[in-house]
Amino acid sequence: MDSVAWGPYIEAPRSGAQSVEQVAQQLCQDNGLAADAAISPQKVATLVLQALAKQAAAADHYVAPLLEQQQKESAVVAHAHHQQRSAAVTRVVEAAVAQKLLHDGSPLTNLFNWDAFQQRLANLLAAFPEPEFNHALAVKTNPTRGLLRGARAEGFGAECASIAEAKHALSLGFEPRKVVYDSPCKTLGELREMLLAGVYINLDNEEEIRKVNEIFAELGDSEETKQKHAAQIGLRINPVVGGGTIDATSTATVTSKFGLPLTAETKPRLLAIFKQNSWLQGVHVHVGSQGCPLDLLAAGAKRAVNFALEVNAHVGHQQIRVLDIGGGMPTVYDGGEREAYDFQEYADAVRKQVPELFTSGFSSIITEFGRSIFVKPGVTVSKVEAVKDWAGQHIAVVHVGADQFPRTAYLPELWSHCISVLDSHGRPKTDPSSAYVRQDIAGPLCFSGDFLAKQLLLPPIQVGDFVVIHDTGGYTMSMHSKYNSRQVSSNFAYSATPSAVKFSLLKERETTEETLACWGLDCDVDL
Repeated sequence: MDSVAWGPYIEAPRSGAQSVEQVAQQLCQDNGLAADAAISPQKVATLVLQALAKQAAAADHYVAPLLEQQQKESAVVAHAHHQQRSAAVTRVVEAAVAQKLLHDGSPLTNLFNWDAFQQRLANLLAAFPEPEFNHALAVKTNPTRGLLRGARAEGFGAECASIAEAKHALSLGFEPRKVVYDSPCKTLGELREMLLAGVYINLDNEEEIRKVNEIFAELGDSEETKQKHAAQIGLRINPVVGGGTIDATSTATVTSKFGLPLTAETKPRLLAIFKQNSWLQGVHVHVGSQGCPLDLLAAGAKRAVNFALEVNAHVGHQQIRVLDIGGGMPTVYDGGEREAYDFQEYADAVRKQVPELFTSGFSSIITEFGRSIFVKPGVTVSKVEAVKDWAGQHIAVVHVGADQFPRTAYLPELWSHCISVLDSHGRPKTDPSSAYVRQDIAGPLCFSGDFLAKQLLLPPIQVGDFVVIHDTGGYTMSMHSKYNSRQVSSNFAYSATPSAVKFSLLKERETTEETLACWGLDCDVDL
């Protein structure tokens, strides 16, 4: 296989000329591989599929439904890919079933690979070994206490998009200056509370600047006050470097709601704001999230650094001491371990394009990664409660849908997840590729759009089987909706050794009473 020239075979399915299955068969024939029992067209189809995904990641920086689209094209490819995905989770799900983490009273759970999480944290630290870096993980990605405590123990900070998230981080023992308060909608009281708590604050707009000036007027203009709050407040600017492939997660476009836009026309006004408010000692940018290539992320960081240096030149001293370059590293929702980029690639791109970030004397450099840390280690597992095979439709009904996966239900073309099916013991399904059928995975909510996926080629699903949704460690549990008053599911961390799979409870399943508590007081209206 090492001697095969892959290029023409990869380009064929990308151009739509042939199916992946046909390409695999042709490759075997051209290279004399078909007679080798160890190298079947099915195996080659998997290799072609992996090469396709890798090429798409390099070209487009975002692979959402690519592999699922290829599944629909060929039962052979669907079978090969499903075997590959399910093999990666079989041992863990089988152990979860055996240890009664999944049962009739708790038919849905989230499982989080603790070792993979720890490795991602270590990789990020290794990519940026400089002591001035504060890697503040985006709490909104996954606010689970146990996970955040684990990150805190490794020296990480917490990026918070609300006052509740900021209080959450402080309650978990994060150092106040490692907590980054980024909400675009802050009240006077919230700003005062976080300022006095010592939290680092990124302001979003001129109204927030006015509020902080009001707070400082209350506190007085003493040298002690200035020193206490030095390098504690920054301003978010929109670097206007453009968007990625997903509009909703691109935050550096001309129409973005975040920060103050930095253009040739607005620069004098921004420079004046910093000069008039000497306590503004940080610059913050965040270009976007999923769908943003490395060059775009680095371009945002470069704009921030250049502007910070212009501010310092404008005021005549180093006023800007903190540089927050945001997060935004994309991931690949393919059910595997591969990523579009790793942290070292990101660090290398920033060092190459923005060397001034490391040489300009900033006392603190903040990053805000979330998706690239949390997503891959997580899977969500649901028991199949019902199956409907009627009028040519094959629908499996499971215990999770748009309540935990709103993006998947409403925008499946952008936010699809790969799905695997295991039997009632958590073991692989043994159906041959010829038995695979197109099936819909329907959620439990009372509206017709509640689907996790439609028309996927999967082994025939039966009642009592388990459906595994891959890459769910971030932006799923934290987006849970109370529609239909569905209970939030349990959450476990796990560590797998050659001899055993060990689970640690992170969050119990909500009781019905806990779920219903959000609907207010049990009282009559008194008017």
